[in-house]
Parts: sequence; C-alpha cells; structure tokens
Amino acid sequence: MSIRRYLTLILISVITLVTFASAIQGYRSSMLKAASVFDDELKSLALILASTSLHSSSKIDLDQSAFTFQIWQDNHVLVSSNQQLTSAIGNFSEGFGENNFLAQRWRTYSHWLAEQNQWIIVAQPLSYRFELAENVILAAVTPLVISIAILAALTFLIISRGLLPLNLLSEALKIKKADDLRPLSAIPQAAELVPVVNTLNQLFERLESAFVREKRFASDAAHELRTPLSVLKINAHNLAIELQAQQQPMTNMTFLQQGIERMSHVVEQILLLNRTNPEQYRGKFVRLDLTTLCQNVIATVYPQIAQKQQEIELLGECGHVVGDEFALEILLQNLISNASKYTPDFGQIRVTLRQLKGEIVVNVEDSGPGMAPSEYALVFERFYRIGGDRHASNVPGCGLGLAIAKHIAQLHHATLSLSHSETLGGLAVELRFSQKGAELV
Repeated sequence: MSIRRYLTLILISVITLVTFASAIQGYRSSMLKAASVFDDELKSLALILASTSLHSSSKIDLDQSAFTFQIWQDNHVLVSSNQQLTSAIGNFSEGFGENNFLAQRWRTYSHWLAEQNQWIIVAQPLSYRFELAENVILAAVTPLVISIAILAALTFLIISRGLLPLNLLSEALKIKKADDLRPLSAIPQAAELVPVVNTLNQLFERLESAFVREKRFASDAAHELRTPLSVLKINAHNLAIELQAQQQPMTNMTFLQQGIERMSHVVEQILLLNRTNPEQYRGKFVRLDLTTLCQNVIATVYPQIAQKQQEIELLGECGHVVGDEFALEILLQNLISNASKYTPDFGQIRVTLRQLKGEIVVNVEDSGPGMAPSEYALVFERFYRIGGDRHASNVPGCGLGLAIAKHIAQLHHATLSLSHSETLGGLAVELRFSQKGAELV
C-alpha cells in the first residue's frame, strides 16, 4: 500500500470515528435535554389545565397524537381527552412516570389539586419524543457526514502535495540509466528527504569509484597476465624448435604448449566475462545491421573454419537491433566459434537470420555431436563443461563461452536457447531479440 493511500485511510478513519463518537455523545445529550424540555412541557400543560375550570362537557382543542390528559375526582374520570380511556393513564402520586396504553409507551405527569380534590394526569407518547429528538440529531449530523467526504478529498490532496518531493525523487531514480551515477539534483527537498538524497548521492559516488577500480583492475590484470603468458608462449615455441632440431621427444613440450594455450584462453575469457557482466557493463548502444554484423564475425572466425575444412553459410536477411557492437560481436563470435570447435572436420555450420512475430531471431546450427537435453541449462553456468576437462572432443576450453553469451544477451533484452538441429543433426542455438531490444525495418 502506498504511503499516500495509507495516510489518507488512517486520517479519514480517525476523523470518521471521532465524528461518529461525537454524534453518539451528542445524541445522548440531546435526548436528555429533550426529555427535560418535554417534561417541563407536560408540567406546564398540567398547570394550565389546573387553572382552567373544566367539567365533563368541556371541550379542549388538543393534538391527540402529541398529548392526552385526564382529570379525576373521587375516583371518577371528570374530564378525558380520549373517551376510550376509562382507566387512569398514570399513577395517583405527584410527579412523573411511564405507562402503557393505546398500544404504546407514554410519559405521564400527575398533579394534585387539593382545593378541588382533583388529580390532573397528562401524558405524551415517548415515540413522539424520540422522533423529534432523532430529527434534531439527524439535522445536526448530516452536515458532519457530508463534511467527511469533503475532508477525505482535501486530505488526499494535501497528502499528495506533501508527498510531491518523494514522488519527484522516485521519478528521478526511475529515469536514471544503469550507467548514470551522477548525484541527484534539482529535487525539491523536504527536511525529511535531505538525509535520503544525501545517502543516495554518497552511494552513487561509491558505486562510481567501485566501477573505476573494477575497470582499472581489468586493465591491469589484462596487462599483467597477457604479457608473461605471451613471453612464456614465445619461449615454449623457441624451445620446441630447439628440441626438434636436436631430435628430442616432443610429447611433454606439446602438453606444455597446450597448457599455455588453455591458460591464455581462460585469462581472455575471464577478462571478457568481467567486461560483459550485466551488473558492471557500460556499453554504447547504437543501431546496428545484424546481417552485416554476422558477416563480419564469420569473416573473423573463418580461418578457424577453413583449417577444419568446414562449410558455413549465412541465410536470410534481417533488420536492425539496438545494441553495443563490441558485445554483440563477442556474442556471435562465441556461438559460431563453438559451432566450429565442436563440429568435426568437413562438417557444416549454418547461420540463419529471420523475423518472427515482431522479433529478430538468429539460429546457429552445426553438424556436430550436439548434447543431451539435460545439459542445455547447465552449459550456461560459469566454468561448466560437459565431461569436465576431459571433453570428448579434446577441444581446449574453460566453460565460459556460453556464460558470456548469456550475459550479453541479457544486456540486449534477448534470450538464448538450445535445441537439436533437425536439418544438420547437431546443436541448434537460438538467439531471439525481443521487441524492446530489436528495431525492425
């Protein structure tokens, strides 16, 4: 629940509760006051009747629904406002009381006239009192009920106005891009939000420093690791030439060279994985022709394909995608290079581009051995290789290629999925760009 809605509901609930509590208390007070007024009215009516000379033939114009009276003398009804009433409507004792007659409850007042030896009893229906009191209360409460609706609207507007700085802060954070770590500014800051904004700006500053350190680390690591590996590779090559010239066994040297190549590959992949991590990646997204991009990547890996005398074909034409050129080249290069690595000599590789339901789809298929469906999800994990280091293909690798490809796909709102190639019999990799990441033309 939003803060605005919560505060509005709480305040309106409290106002409503207090209003109705006040109305109930007012109703009780009004009923007591009305009872006192009506009792005074009964008493006044009795005194008026007492000052008037009445006998059995007297007629008094009196509202029968509001009042009724009797005058008793010597245990006989001398005068009665209602001829149906033959018994006493009240007690023969001075003061107020309540009695039932004519199918309702009445409030009575009895007054003794000693000089005339008469009892004057007047009565008023209690329902008349309640009805009049309720009408008075309803007239008083109705404006309060209407005011609650007005208060609800005013409270909502006032709270919305009070939360405006928080909404502006939310909008400012929402439109911030992943690589925008500039401090927040130009936000009307309430006193309560100043510590929040300051803390966020400090956090952005620390993140910026962390990214700079990470970038510097990647650059330093690339330099510190590539240089000794290059020197080691050159020395191993020279040593291999010397051993060959001396006709010495080359078995151990071959293992050494393979180990150096594998180490170089691992270092390159780790650095590449660090650069394409979605949490740290800060690429430049531009509009790219995916067909041209695939052609360039195929040209880059073609020496590897030609060495194994494989056939590769690019089918279909596609539209454009919005993405980082370097990252997408790495992604496509990993997919096509893997297809070549794990496809035997004289095998086939097919890259297909197509548009499907507003999306751009790239399929990379090969005629290699493929993999079991149970391995499809596992190969996207870092450092996972089918069969471990003893892969059946004897192709050196470190299990990072598809993990890097998956990271890059996530950066471009794309998905990677594996399946069996129906046409070539090997593995089929599908790269699907969603409408958010693709711009069809």
